[in-house]
Amino acid sequence: MRDYTLRPNLPQEKLAAVTNTLAHWLPGNIDDTVVSQWSLAEWEAAEWVVYWQNALPWLVARIDETNVPVPDELIYRFQQVHNASRERTNCMLAACVEILAAFQRAGIATLLLKGAVLAPLYYPDPQQRPLADLDLLIRPQDVAASREIMLKQLGYRYYSRSAEDEVYLRGERQENIWAPDNVHPVEIHFTLREEYAGIGFDLAEIMWQESAERPYWQNSHARIPNPAALLLHVCAHTSSDWLIQRGRLMHIDDIGKLCRRMQSEDWQTFGRLVQPGTARFIYPALAFVGKYTSLPVPASITNALRANCPPALLTWLEQTELADASESNPNNRSGLGLEIAQRLSRSRLDMVSFWLRSFFPRRFNLTKRYPKLVETPFWPLAYLLLNGDRLRHILRKILTLRSLR
Repeated sequence: MRDYTLRPNLPQEKLAAVTNTLAHWLPGNIDDTVVSQWSLAEWEAAEWVVYWQNALPWLVARIDETNVPVPDELIYRFQQVHNASRERTNCMLAACVEILAAFQRAGIATLLLKGAVLAPLYYPDPQQRPLADLDLLIRPQDVAASREIMLKQLGYRYYSRSAEDEVYLRGERQENIWAPDNVHPVEIHFTLREEYAGIGFDLAEIMWQESAERPYWQNSHARIPNPAALLLHVCAHTSSDWLIQRGRLMHIDDIGKLCRRMQSEDWQTFGRLVQPGTARFIYPALAFVGKYTSLPVPASITNALRANCPPALLTWLEQTELADASESNPNNRSGLGLEIAQRLSRSRLDMVSFWLRSFFPRRFNLTKRYPKLVETPFWPLAYLLLNGDRLRHILRKILTLRSLR
């Protein structure tokens, strides 16, 4: 199997061209002749892109549909990962039904999110939608009970906690991330806050209010968000990913399918759910996806969203392609997030929030850096360590610059 951890051996401008071409070609927005002329190296770059951007089943489907010529040595690899991804989706959906049943027996209200809803209910073939993990929302008061079930009844192991969720794993990590038996992550959300450089909003109550029990997967039932609420959350999460340079081809397919299923009453609900202050978190997703595929979004919705977006954000959206806002861009995406805050900020208060959250993150968002310390009563010491590290880094840069003069 190919080592997908290695970046394609292509000049950066060619990798960017492959990425952006896929974004147009997979939805059928450009002619097949563009990819028909790709070299072996470009096809291998395309393989790497779709592997990490959750779109290999989409690529295989488009190749079958269009009969574009692909080097023989790649067809077997494509099919191998594609088959594994399809089987994995089945495994993950079965795991989701298992968790739902266990939570239901314990009286834990559970709402499904993102891919766990999209795959079986919005994709004509559920196996075409890769599932890297499962996302479920519960009430904060049910966290302890859910932990007991995940650990003692269902055989998961605790992985991490953030200010929004607890993550559990089952199985062992495999070389192929899309292998059916690769580790199965489950994110149990107890709030649903989408945060961007200290600026954000919480969707949890909206999702509870705009959801109902519906038929789900293989004769099961689950609490599912209505189309407007699901689109709201998917757009918020997609906007976040593109802003932090984790844009994916999968987003284009997800949002395209969601928008095409929306009826006029769904768009009315969507317009009601998006407040002026939250439009800046929703519009980027629709703007990006709209570059690559036609979206039947009413003009009144688009105009209202744009009117409430900061000018800096609109300028960035016009100038940015998938290659810039994904792992195809080799530039380091770490840092305080000042540029993101400047794009999203609508007031001085937003910038104050950004600086406060940058230097004083939420407690459990410090887990990755200081996992043991965060679990103790002395966790505020993590702020001293975090900002001390930043100060040392800044001083080293200053001294390095001075020594070069």
